[in-house]
Amino acid sequence: MKTLTRAALAAALIAGTSSIAFVMPAEAKKKDEAPAGPKVSAELRPAIIAAQTALTAKDLATAETNIATVEAGAKTDDERYFAQVLRLQLEANKLGPTGSDATLAGPIDALLANPATPKAEVGRFSYMRANISYNAKQYPAALAQYQKAKDLGYVSPNLGLQLARTKILGGDPAGGAADIEAIIAADKAAGKKSDEDLYKYTITALQKTTDVAATQRWTREWLYAYPTQKNWHTAIYVFGFQGANQKVITKRERVDLFRLLRATGALAGESEYLEYADLAVEVGVATESQSVIKEGKASNKIAATNANVSRISADAAAQVAKEGSAAAQEKSAAASPNGLSAAGTGDFYLGNGNYAKAIEMYKLALTKGGDKLNADEVNTHLGIAYLESGDKASAKAAFALVKTGLRAQIAQLWTTWADAPGVPTAG
Repeated sequence: MKTLTRAALAAALIAGTSSIAFVMPAEAKKKDEAPAGPKVSAELRPAIIAAQTALTAKDLATAETNIATVEAGAKTDDERYFAQVLRLQLEANKLGPTGSDATLAGPIDALLANPATPKAEVGRFSYMRANISYNAKQYPAALAQYQKAKDLGYVSPNLGLQLARTKILGGDPAGGAADIEAIIAADKAAGKKSDEDLYKYTITALQKTTDVAATQRWTREWLYAYPTQKNWHTAIYVFGFQGANQKVITKRERVDLFRLLRATGALAGESEYLEYADLAVEVGVATESQSVIKEGKASNKIAATNANVSRISADAAAQVAKEGSAAAQEKSAAASPNGLSAAGTGDFYLGNGNYAKAIEMYKLALTKGGDKLNADEVNTHLGIAYLESGDKASAKAAFALVKTGLRAQIAQLWTTWADAPGVPTAG
């Protein structure tokens, strides 16, 4: 997603004003036939031609001398128009790659205020003036100028995006997002795939707001348009492992995000595998820790010689030994007056990949209930078990029951995965 640079702005101005057509009153064929375009006197014509010639030859000193003559002798709006155009060309030529485009603001403002400026040119000059305001971070002024250019029918491939960015930077992220959504829709209608940066830019802007639903929706659309493992990793990590959520997310919620990373094939390197395995032991799903380590070794993501592997494996083995048999855990869950034991047994089965049993235990937990039972967590895990078993409809129904806090957002991320159009590609 490119920004119009100062050098590009100067080049556009030079190109757009490089050929000035003018007529003299005497050139009209008939007395009652008004000549087309702005008119200049015979006295100013030589200086105008000399200035144009010098500008073409990049002889800026000679151009300056003749432009000053035109400016001093201009008596009508038409003549002032030519003086202003020539001044704009000269200042644009002076700008260079490091100059300030603020020097172009005066000539453009003069042209915009001049009634002799051809209407076809007003939109273009408004757009150029908007870019100068944008570069100066004067977003309200830039927005008004971009809108004027659009209203006047000016066409530029950058105009819609510049309007959107100006709204976002000026404090209206929702308005900017709506404009970018329109750009993406237009691209789609034209059979074109929008630049990925459009999605990323909008998501970054929305993440700074309190509009969680909009952020989630844009994240979903980005992941569907560019379904790579890298993008899934970024989306999950930005949500729960960075920023504000990192400070409040629980270990059990973090494990559910690691599960999503694993499900999408987005677990990255050794450190993530080991953190996942370690957290799984901490929250009481040692069998899951064991399977994660086994998977990491098989994919060469975990080095067998890593000292942490031995420690985590030993902790997991000790926990599994204390848990007892699956049958014993089920018996305890059935006898319990609340659903806590059944939820724990469901987690045990979820961790070792027995999704049918996990679903059975989570349903039992929800039926038994209890003041200390975290129903949002149980429904999240029930949805994961359903999804891993291939029942997307039931998974989405379970995720939809999760209504509060980060749990609801985690469930929404899992729903996004449930609805994904395909398996993420590598990269």
